[in-house]
Amino acid sequence: MRTVTATLTSSTVRPCIDVTPIPARTNEMGIFRAALEHLVSAYAGSDLFRLITYDAGACSLDNANAVREHHLHYVLGLTAAQPTMFQAAQVWLGTLAVQATSVDLVSGKVVTRRLYLGAAKELDSPQGWEVHLRTVLRVETETVDAIGKRSIDNRYLISSLAHDRLTPKEWLLLLRRHWAVETTHQILDVAFEEDDHPWIEQNPRGMLVVAILRRVAYTLLTLFRSATQRSDARRHVPWKNLFRDIYTALLVTTQDQLHGLRPRLRPAPS
Repeated sequence: MRTVTATLTSSTVRPCIDVTPIPARTNEMGIFRAALEHLVSAYAGSDLFRLITYDAGACSLDNANAVREHHLHYVLGLTAAQPTMFQAAQVWLGTLAVQATSVDLVSGKVVTRRLYLGAAKELDSPQGWEVHLRTVLRVETETVDAIGKRSIDNRYLISSLAHDRLTPKEWLLLLRRHWAVETTHQILDVAFEEDDHPWIEQNPRGMLVVAILRRVAYTLLTLFRSATQRSDARRHVPWKNLFRDIYTALLVTTQDQLHGLRPRLRPAPS
């Protein structure tokens, strides 16, 4: 089942805060506005988020307008699906200097990210975008493996935030956190084995219920793992080990051990 999964990537916990199924008749582009409406409605009156980030699969003027209609800002991936803007961004950003850099060691590989950005007023954007498009960005990712093999990947993005609203380092951090939503998908795919065990296959409504329950379970467990645990070692425990510990606790915990435990109460509204 295809879904739009909303993750609060500004939090190190990365909880799933909403999920919208994608009907067979449409795709990410077509469901974006409805998914955004669900998200905004669910958190109406809160200040949980001010910026919506999404990959190029939903990059369109209509979807950008939808974000701004809710007085939010957007960062959207840019590909050849928007040919005029994409080609102009490739040429223009190719002439700019690196504004920020980060270096990480990931699975034995050295990953270097370089940020290029500028004000969108320098770009000849298609009609309609000029109303809110303010920044164009490129992230060049260089990966060098253990034997020295090198690969380069470039990603282009656009935003309604002014280019000087954030420092270059903050822009690069924002974009890296944007890609953290893939961590949620990876955990659901690998740790929860979502693709291998849909559990309900013949009933679409049942499949959706299971998908939502999995995301509820993921959020509760990632909050427990990354926020409730007090030691850094426990906060980085592998998901496989966490599942094993929960399974063991469910098997051996007795009623006497549970007796007298205090429920965690929500604080009264101020």
